[in-house]
Amino acid sequence: MRGKELLVDMIYTYFMLVTMILAVMMILGSYFMPEVRFGYESFRAPLIYAAFGTIPNIVMYAKKELTVRQLLVRKFIQLILVEIIVIAIAVPAEIFKEGKAEIVTLLAISILAVFVLTHLIEWFQNYAVAKQMTEELLVFQKNHE
Repeated sequence: MRGKELLVDMIYTYFMLVTMILAVMMILGSYFMPEVRFGYESFRAPLIYAAFGTIPNIVMYAKKELTVRQLLVRKFIQLILVEIIVIAIAVPAEIFKEGKAEIVTLLAISILAVFVLTHLIEWFQNYAVAKQMTEELLVFQKNHE
């Protein structure tokens, strides 16, 4: 991925992450703390988490085309970085001291689910665009024979 392409990908990923993080926060919050109500300041957290979750996209920067193996290794590194960063900023130290590993485990699973879902949505969109371009190219070739 090159400079401009990386920037566009990071912006796209950011907005997708905000949406998914809001959904995860709603689901986990409803399960663990259904009695809690938030004000408008709570809308800040998904924006911050998505911003930090987007930073590891820099791992995908490359001046040349990556092999499949290189791509998979970089995606794995990206996932690990996202997990570490988001857990570090989302989980207060008291959670670790109180031994509430269940919350951290569910958060880590949620981060993995959001990561996979984000990449699946991105893949489906790229597939649809490629399919449309192929169809348009075939029509163009047919008309110019």
